[in-house]
Amino acid sequence: MKRNFLSYTFFLSFFLLTYFHPQPAFAEESTGSQAISSEVSKDILYQTEGPISGPPAPKLSYPGSYGRSGVIDNRSLLWIFIQQHFFFGSFILGVPMIAWMVELFSHLRRRRSPDQAEKLDRLAREIMEIGMPFYPITIFFGVALLGAFLFLYNQFFQYMAGLFRPVVYLYALCFLLESVLLYSYTLTWERWRRGENKWLHLSLGALTVTNGVIIVCLANAWMAFMMSPAGVDSQGRYLGNAWRIIQTPLWNPLNVHRVLASIMFSGAVIAAYAAYRMLTTRDPVQRAHYDWMGHVTMMIAIVNLFLLPFAGYWFAKVIFIYRQRMGMTLMGGQLSWPFVIQAMLIGLIFMTVTFYLWKGTARMNGSERYTPYVNYLLIILTISFMVWTTPHTLPASQSEFKMMGGAQHPVVGYYGTMAAKNTAINTMILTFSLCFILFQRCNKRITVAWSRWGNAGLIALFGGAELVVLYLGIYGFYVPASVRVGLAFPQFMAAMTGLLGGYFLNWAMLRRAESLGPIRWGRLPVGGAISLFFLAVFITMTMSLMGYIRSSVRLNWHITEVMEDVTPWAQTPSITYAVGMVLLNIAIFWFLASLIFWAGSGRKVALPSKAMEESGDLAETNESLPS
Repeated sequence: MKRNFLSYTFFLSFFLLTYFHPQPAFAEESTGSQAISSEVSKDILYQTEGPISGPPAPKLSYPGSYGRSGVIDNRSLLWIFIQQHFFFGSFILGVPMIAWMVELFSHLRRRRSPDQAEKLDRLAREIMEIGMPFYPITIFFGVALLGAFLFLYNQFFQYMAGLFRPVVYLYALCFLLESVLLYSYTLTWERWRRGENKWLHLSLGALTVTNGVIIVCLANAWMAFMMSPAGVDSQGRYLGNAWRIIQTPLWNPLNVHRVLASIMFSGAVIAAYAAYRMLTTRDPVQRAHYDWMGHVTMMIAIVNLFLLPFAGYWFAKVIFIYRQRMGMTLMGGQLSWPFVIQAMLIGLIFMTVTFYLWKGTARMNGSERYTPYVNYLLIILTISFMVWTTPHTLPASQSEFKMMGGAQHPVVGYYGTMAAKNTAINTMILTFSLCFILFQRCNKRITVAWSRWGNAGLIALFGGAELVVLYLGIYGFYVPASVRVGLAFPQFMAAMTGLLGGYFLNWAMLRRAESLGPIRWGRLPVGGAISLFFLAVFITMTMSLMGYIRSSVRLNWHITEVMEDVTPWAQTPSITYAVGMVLLNIAIFWFLASLIFWAGSGRKVALPSKAMEESGDLAETNESLPS
């Protein structure tokens, strides 16, 4: 605690030093204009009039307006600090959310299944204990980021801090409150586990989660303003309405996207930690515990992965509405190739999870009944993945373009269109969902009288959904682009109908199913555990790549159409350079995370009860798989 107190003191001192640092020359010359004047101007976005209440955005010059020039450009240094702070901050945001949801679920199940509730409660506490060592590193990179802004982008930072002065004060207050809440939520767990005190602890967790979401929303306000400024005029002068500075068009989509991504990322990292502990322990009880823990947190990550496309589509739609130029740059310009890489990563995530589920059947008796079906489903998934990752325009030389008769290949080019890609991704969703349903059935014998009709219903649901997806995909090749875009939603709804309908129908069939044997946690093959590492790395890479894409939409602007970036590295970086930076940031994060995992590997597991530890019931249980 003493070390953490010193970290907070250092952070607060550095924050005060940077925020009350003497203003640069442009601000000193404009001091008189910071007071509200009688002159009015129009909002750059809302086109409403407001009193001029601040100086214009500074006209930057290189290298005078920037802190340094040298071999390593400022953007690369700032990129590293932002990305690492984003990684660790997202983890610290997602861990309390996951722990609180698991704790709440365990408390609601306490009367029906006290042993399972006790086990889930201890899992939630362990998740918090795993996450807390990441918090001081988050503080470190936050301080480093403040220093990078101050010394590398001094005038930009001072201008933004002046605009967001109330937000900065509130952010600092919420950050200090989060420090108290995180440690209080973790340290009071054992003391407030029973009776009415449990609701008090759940309330403390809810407050911790809420405060963390507020912190993320305040930080997103800064980024959203840089992409879609509001509350200022065309010269960057503040017009007296702080809420419009915060609530820019991209703020809410960015908030939803960041929160969902944080939960997904945290679940994947904890699953990787569980896989590491499972592979490095020889204790069968601990091995069983970490196998179960990895499965639960992996499923939490995948649920949020399914929700993220909604937030992504909303975010992209708002970008197109705000500036069509930004939307074209995002989807059809120089950032289209990073989207091809992103598509490959999404496909790899689906295939990795399916491979994990397939390997996980080794824990259950009776799984050999479904092995032939899984092989066919993996073939369908692979073909869909190949279509999903096919680019619309192939990179080729001039002579190759002449041989093809254009920029598109006469055969492969068809698979690069949205009609083919929407068909492929929805087929992947249906295939993965069917794999998950088979996984749930592995150690069960269905005993309901209507099982034959239920299976026929499952076949009809998934088969009908796939026929609709294929029909709309083929139909999309024969209609104009404006009509083809509208087909994406009914395709997705067909896939969701098959997914949700199949899941609930299977759940109804399994309610009174006969068990074929216990779930033997800890029997996951090495390949299944390693797939959890790959899943976490793929998700980390996707987050880092999408952060680069989001930032690059601004092109050569610090603040879109308000403050121009005049450095030599203002242009959008090449795909080679960007991928190199993405991989470097991933390597840094996982190196630090591996050190934390290794340092905590000697910690003993808090098992649900002493009797269970002695009997080994944790390794073999008849409970249903968490889903």
